[in-house]
Order: sequence, then C-alpha cells, then structure tokens
Amino acid sequence: MQTPTSAYWTTTKRVLHYLKNTLDHDLFYKPGSFSINAYCNSDWAGDPDDRRSTCGYGVYVGSNLISWSAKKQHVVSKSSTEAEYRCLALVIAKVYWLRMLLYELKISLQAAPVVWCDNISTLALASNSIFHARSKHIEIDYHFVREKVAHRDIIL
Repeated sequence: MQTPTSAYWTTTKRVLHYLKNTLDHDLFYKPGSFSINAYCNSDWAGDPDDRRSTCGYGVYVGSNLISWSAKKQHVVSKSSTEAEYRCLALVIAKVYWLRMLLYELKISLQAAPVVWCDNISTLALASNSIFHARSKHIEIDYHFVREKVAHRDIIL
C-alpha cells in the first residue's frame, strides 16, 4: 500500500489488539478426508413483524465445521420453496467458493460437494427445469443452482 490512510492504521491496530487478546484461544482440526458437506434450512415467513425468512447453514470439511450462519433474508419469500431455494443458492455459492479455493491451493476433492436440503419442492426445482413455469417469482440469478446441479459440480 503506497498511501495508507488513518482508517487503515485504525484497522491495523484493532486487528493487532484482537490477536494480542486471543493468544490463548485455539482452533482444533480433526484430520480426515477433504469431503465437503453443507446443510441448509430456512423458516418461511418466520419473523412476525416483516414476514422475512431466516436462512441457516453449516459447511463442513470432513468432520470440521468451517463456516456457518443464520441470517434473515433480504426479501419476503412468497412460498416455503422460494425461501429454501434462496437459502440453497446462498449455500451453494459459499460451497463453490470453498471448492475453488481448495482447487487454487492444489487440494483435490475426492467427490463433488454435497449440500443437504430438506425441502422436496426445492430439490425438484433445482434438478428439473420442467418446474420453471411454477417458479417465475424466484429471481433469475438464483437459477445458477440448477446449472451447478446439472453439471454435477454440486450434489443435492
């Protein structure tokens, strides 16, 4: 960085302060396979105030949980399938990023990542293009899920 600002300096001090105060914290990694498994779920219209759904997921490499989140979705879903599909799209984007990171690090996976979802309609929508007429209310950019499943980049 050729011209650091005071904001960079403040951020650097914050990171160093964090590292200094967490020296006794540990992360444990259990050696094993580099298989990726992810689990996702969504509650449809779970917030009684604005009826937005919450998406939750966990991503594992082997038996190690490496990424997780529970977040309210940005838009109101018109069906449980839409809420689950939006969550599935978010998780697949995270898993695909992790897969590309491992590829860049020259770490090969033994099999395609597996994403576990408990909504039958969402799984059918991701795997079968015939359902398109019933799913026009789902944004177009979320249909990349179908593409990843069709190319066998992700297994549902």
